[in-house]
Amino acid sequence: MVANNVNTNEQVYNAHEDESISSQVASVICILLQRGLLTAGFSAEKELLMLHYSGYNDNKPVWEIDFFEHLFLQDPLLAAKEKVKGVFVLSDKNLVIPDDLYDENEAGNWLGKIHFIEPTDVILSYSLDEDKAQYLFAVPLSVTELVKINFKKAALLPVPVYYFKNTSRQGLLLQCCITAEQVCATLHNYSQLLWHRIFDYTSAEDIAFAINQLCIENHISTADVSLNCNTASAAEYDRLNELSQYFPTIKNGSGAAINTRWDGAICLAQQLFACV
Repeated sequence: MVANNVNTNEQVYNAHEDESISSQVASVICILLQRGLLTAGFSAEKELLMLHYSGYNDNKPVWEIDFFEHLFLQDPLLAAKEKVKGVFVLSDKNLVIPDDLYDENEAGNWLGKIHFIEPTDVILSYSLDEDKAQYLFAVPLSVTELVKINFKKAALLPVPVYYFKNTSRQGLLLQCCITAEQVCATLHNYSQLLWHRIFDYTSAEDIAFAINQLCIENHISTADVSLNCNTASAAEYDRLNELSQYFPTIKNGSGAAINTRWDGAICLAQQLFACV
């Protein structure tokens, strides 16, 4: 189900028609985007039962705290706070630093030389064991505090965590997550990390151009790259269809065919749930 008005976009997915489906939810994860929130409910057997997506348009600034605060109180999947196992944040202010170069005291300064870090931002780090590196990302302090207040037992993690944890063994693999406004893209050659970036877009052509530039920078052919894409909601299905003009073999994040509007978001939720 999709509902739109001038300012917001709300979508609901249920794995099956059952009036008691809500009562079957045992675990929940949240995915925070700069203008949106995706919540996913899972059964005790780790089956995905429900997805709720809410987003707002660019007539309001990014990370509008009132928006997230309202949803944390009103989203039925978030009513039982103790069921929330993980909160994932997509931040375009990020940096991957190899362990050999990592200096905890200087890392924040390095991030600040690449991105504009607001005085109200907090810098978090996550260890990428497989890549022997540290992932730094900046998030508004108000967002992290709101998460801590509401979900005391939940892990706070970056959205790309799955792409770093599950590197391909099939050669050049570009793993993407497409939201209403941004693309999170991570390129591995087998287990070697080549490239990671989160960038804005307005059309599928923008995404295709960015991928082409990525290939040029790394001296590789786009024909040699496998493209796996997840989405933040059903709305980005159209982007996947448009991208298939440039990448006919595009798959979802698990490497399966994309057949329905919700396939990309379902795969995203399942993959991130495996990380908590």
